[in-house]
Amino acid sequence: MSRRCVVLGGGVVGLLAGLRLAEAGADVTLVDASVPGSGTSATTFAHINASYPGYWEYFELRAAGVAGYRRLRSELGSAPWLIDTGFLQIEHSASAHQELAEHAVRLQDAGYPVARVSPQRVRDRLQPELVIGKGVDEVFFFPDEGYVEVQRMLADLLRAGTRLGLDVRQHDRAVGLQTLGAGLRGVTLESGEHLLADVVVCCSGRWTDQVLSLAGVELALLAPDGRGSIAPGLIVVTEPVLSQLGRVVCIDGMNIRPDGGGRLMLWSGDLDLDLQALGAWGLSDPPPALPDELPRQAVEHAARHVPALQGAGVEKAHVCVRVLPRDGLPVVGWVPQTDGLYVIAAHAAVTLAPILGELAAQEIVESRDAPMLERFRPDRFCQSPSPPEGERAATAISRQGDATGVSTRR
Repeated sequence: MSRRCVVLGGGVVGLLAGLRLAEAGADVTLVDASVPGSGTSATTFAHINASYPGYWEYFELRAAGVAGYRRLRSELGSAPWLIDTGFLQIEHSASAHQELAEHAVRLQDAGYPVARVSPQRVRDRLQPELVIGKGVDEVFFFPDEGYVEVQRMLADLLRAGTRLGLDVRQHDRAVGLQTLGAGLRGVTLESGEHLLADVVVCCSGRWTDQVLSLAGVELALLAPDGRGSIAPGLIVVTEPVLSQLGRVVCIDGMNIRPDGGGRLMLWSGDLDLDLQALGAWGLSDPPPALPDELPRQAVEHAARHVPALQGAGVEKAHVCVRVLPRDGLPVVGWVPQTDGLYVIAAHAAVTLAPILGELAAQEIVESRDAPMLERFRPDRFCQSPSPPEGERAATAISRQGDATGVSTRR
């Protein structure tokens, strides 16, 4: 008899976990409080990467996630939503450039592709319209990286999942977890429906704490609504401009990528700090109003490097609330003392989703532990430091910056 699995959360991680579970022979129901892809996945910068120095503690997992996208494309036959044209990183500061150069050596030693190219080659072939200052002698190019068009990807995954029997319940949130002794036996939905389950997989993003609390479990993600919290980030999409930018670029901390129809998507760690200083970016609905000056500043900063953005307007801007466990590292695996409850919560979830879906299915359906996940188990928080110390640990990990997440002012 196949295992009955209920996946809570229909974002990138939830859909890929559901797809892999169904492929492995499980009977899978996916539940989303709204519609799949409408939570954190709808607000991410979606750069798939393993190159950022501040996340070396789970570099192997991130690199496996990047490779997993090509595997997924091969399995699906096509993946037009995977834009893997490479990633350019440029630093004008001598100290920042030196740090990046040293990190590039570490990446190369680990077998991760890195190319050092001249500014002239960038102008001639890789990204002609990009303005690079005279003080830069070399640019770092990561050919295996890129970005995904999240909504197109989720639509593709949903079609693939439903062909395998994935049952999707949308506009219906989990309001209770049915237990028998120390084990889970199912999920109660807001509609009143009861779903029987051998395994409940929590892929609920920034709502993870709320879902786990139904089982009396506290994971303690970093709160997004305190002043100075590093969980919120600002994502800006410009009005259409006459730009030929075709890949992800990070130049002096300003991250830029195409977003369709001539629009460019922007993210800057500097502006994140200004956003975070305002506080109150929690789970409230509707969210607080975003100050107009921050999105405008993002466009002005990006226009220094992409002239087509000079005078461009902002089409939309939103706050992405990142999923940050207390120590900044992913949390993946069986929840202690609650038989049948499995959790996946991670920053950089778009990058990690392919490998996390594969490994979770292996552990749940095949009952084979994945060595790559051993250091990321939920039970590490049973002896974890108090929340203030944990928050400081996560901040320290984040200080190097990440185009899908946290950073600091340079």
